[in-house]
Amino acid sequence: MMHENDLEFVTEVDGKVIPPPSSKPTNNVLANMKAGGVAGGSSLNNISGSNASGYTPGSSLPLGASFNQSAHPTACLFHILFKGIAFTVYMLGSRAMEGIMVTVICILLLAADFWVVKNITGRLLVGLRWWNKVDPVTGQTSWIFESASPTSPDGTNSTTNSFDSKFFWTILYVTPILWALCFMSAILWLRFNCFVTLAIALVLSFSNVYGYYKCSADQRAKLNDMFNAGAEMGMRAMIRNNVFGRLGGMFSGGNTQQQGTAPQVHPGTFA
Repeated sequence: MMHENDLEFVTEVDGKVIPPPSSKPTNNVLANMKAGGVAGGSSLNNISGSNASGYTPGSSLPLGASFNQSAHPTACLFHILFKGIAFTVYMLGSRAMEGIMVTVICILLLAADFWVVKNITGRLLVGLRWWNKVDPVTGQTSWIFESASPTSPDGTNSTTNSFDSKFFWTILYVTPILWALCFMSAILWLRFNCFVTLAIALVLSFSNVYGYYKCSADQRAKLNDMFNAGAEMGMRAMIRNNVFGRLGGMFSGGNTQQQGTAPQVHPGTFA
């Protein structure tokens, strides 16, 4: 049996052309099923048209399930992969394995995440890189912070993708905050066996934050603007409170002075 989209071949034997077999179905059962399907086709089309999901096999998944706006979706995945696994193992691993195994697995995952973020995802997602160099003569260590130029050597624009940049910086800043909350929780509940894991997580995550902060002039400018805005709001609040305090003191002082200068009458008799 041949389908509609199958290729048809013509065979020639001893100069005689043998036509291809008929493409019509030879099975009566299949023919009856096809006829029945044509009869009920209109109702099926109406049902599928009213409840269509809008998904086709070739269409892309929604943004929540894939990085369809990212220029480097694989880098985005690995930017959060080891962090998520390490955090999950820390939160749930103690119920399935011993504490020493949780510590070892978390340290390995945190080290892998530190290496991936420092050497791969930062370079691909935001065009930044930081590293250190040791002088073989003096033995002095130099820290180098680099950022990609806005344009590539051939003159084309090589600015980073907006989705990649937001994703990179959001995950980078949220990670040490989560580990800091876990550290505070461990202190409150006196979980001393978690201090090693949490200390390593905080050191590695803050190291990447500081390194990429030094690399990015844009991030430094944004943080400086935030600090300046906060300081300005604080100064305004202090000035407003000071002015209102002085005005309140003036009014309360005036009332006290009036009460103090009021004539006092002492009853008595005079000879």
